Parts: sequence; structure tokens; C-alpha cells
Amino acid sequence: MKALVTGGTGFIGSHLINHLLDEKNAEVYALVRNLENLKWLKGMDIHFLNGNLFSIPSLPTNIDYVFHIAGITKARKLADYYSVNQHGTASLFQSLRAQNIEPKKIFFLSSTAAAGPSLDGNPVKEDDKPHPVSAYGKSKLLGEREALKFKKDFPLVIIRVGAVYGPRDEDFLPYFKSVKKGILLSQASQERWYHVCYIKDLINSFDLCIQKDLTSGEIINIADPHHVTWDEFGKIAGEALGKKLLTIRCPSFLLKLAALVLEGAAAITNKPSNFNRDKLKAIMQTSWFTDITKAERLLSFSPHFSLKEGIQETLMWYVDQGWL
Repeated sequence: MKALVTGGTGFIGSHLINHLLDEKNAEVYALVRNLENLKWLKGMDIHFLNGNLFSIPSLPTNIDYVFHIAGITKARKLADYYSVNQHGTASLFQSLRAQNIEPKKIFFLSSTAAAGPSLDGNPVKEDDKPHPVSAYGKSKLLGEREALKFKKDFPLVIIRVGAVYGPRDEDFLPYFKSVKKGILLSQASQERWYHVCYIKDLINSFDLCIQKDLTSGEIINIADPHHVTWDEFGKIAGEALGKKLLTIRCPSFLLKLAALVLEGAAAITNKPSNFNRDKLKAIMQTSWFTDITKAERLLSFSPHFSLKEGIQETLMWYVDQGWL
């Protein structure tokens, strides 16, 4: 198997490449912007292709699978979301067609943010009308539409996933650091529900898609079917770390103030913040319920890891790496 992976130096992409190398004995080609900063790919037996989504180098013509993982979840300017997540996706597909690449499948990793939150308390299905609430979600939806323009050219599968956690992830790290200090940060107004996904279960979904004969353009939700509040998520982490937690409830106006302050700091440092007003729009939604019956039906998908097991494994890795 030969595979092309974009976004391979990131959290999800690097886990995917590990899986392709260790479990599939694949020959992996990774599109990398900076060959001096390979991050988790350093030392791996990979063909590194220097370039980006707008500058795709010459590719082998016999690539079997393309995994488009590259994208941004945080940005200093809202326009950056659209530049990478929408226009970058279009550029990649245009280049694949121009180079006459004929893969068995192309995967585009999207987000439940593209579909939007649950408005009526029912889990959101793939064929529900999208209603993204953030610029990030809108950019991922537009990225899906760019990819779908090529569904007659390539066998295309779009995976929508929510918040992904696991070893190497840095987005959940500040939350876990707070829990380690014995502090559980909670929203004061009301409980808010989410579906999350452990990294290994997400990677398994790609494997299942490879094995199945799917209609080109299929959109599939992937998540842990058990919804959770951030308070519950934090309490499980607290138990794993042996911490008694003091719950500090943050009213909405403080969250908005924090987002403004962090955006200001990002403007000064020219580095995007993990928390901003755009992300706050998503956080303030009452429920992010995801319907995974399609994944169960088409892929026989079910998580291999419970929420407790995934959190425990993640925290152990953080501790081993000195991150916690």
C-alpha cells in the first residue's frame, strides 16, 4: 500500500502515519511544509515531500490512498480558516487531478463543526441541513463542498469528527493541567453536552473505510456514542490523577473577556490562541450530539476504548512525557 498524508506532522496525522507504518506496512508519502521541523515524524521511514496545499510537488502515480488531514483549528485571523480549510482543500484536489493520480480512496477529515450543534436535542445526522456556528465550522463545510466537486473524479470519503483527544494532543493539555492542580473549570450557566473521540478510535474508522465498498462522496460521523459534559470529562481525569477537584464556575462574561484578552495576546505574538471568540461560539452551544448510526451500519464502527480508558491512557502518556 502506498499512501499520501497531508498534515502528517500534527496530532492526528502522526498517529495515522504510525498506524499505516506499523499495521499496514505502508509506503508513506508525507507532505511537509518545513523539513527542519518534522515533529512526531522525525526518524520515521517516510518519503517526505516538501511543499504545502498550494504547492504540491510531483507525486508517485500509483498512490493507493490519500488522507487529507491538514487543516487549522485555530487562527489569528478568521480569513485564515478559509484559506487553509477551504481553498487549501480545493488546491489539493485540483493538483491530484492535474497529476492524474488515481487512488482507491481519498479521505477528507472534516469536523462536526461543519454540521453544527444539535438545535432540538437530537443527534445531528450526516444528511441534516448544515448550520455551522463558527468561522472554523463554516470553513470546514466549505472544504467539504470543495472536495465533493471531485467525487466523480475520485472515490471520496468525508469523515466528520468532533473533539479528538489522546497522546500528543496539545489542545486538551491546558484543561488537564488545571485538573492536575485540583481545579475543575466549569461553565456557570448550564450543562453543555458533547461527543468526543479518542484518537485510536478515529484511526480505526479510517481502517474500516478502507475495507468497505462505499459510495463516492459519503459523509460519515465518527464519535464515542456516549455524550459527556466537560464537568464529567474533568471528573474522570481527576479520578485518574487521584485529585479532589474544586469546581470553579466561570460566567459567560468572563469567558468572553478571556477570549478578548487571548486574542489581543495573539495579535502581539502573531501566534493563534487555543481560545478565542470564534471557538467560544461553539463552546456556548447547549449540545453537540452526533448521530453515528451510519458509521455503525456502513462500517460496523464502535469505539474500542471507553471514555475512562482513553483519558487514562492519554494522561499516562502526558505524565511519561513530562507534560503533566
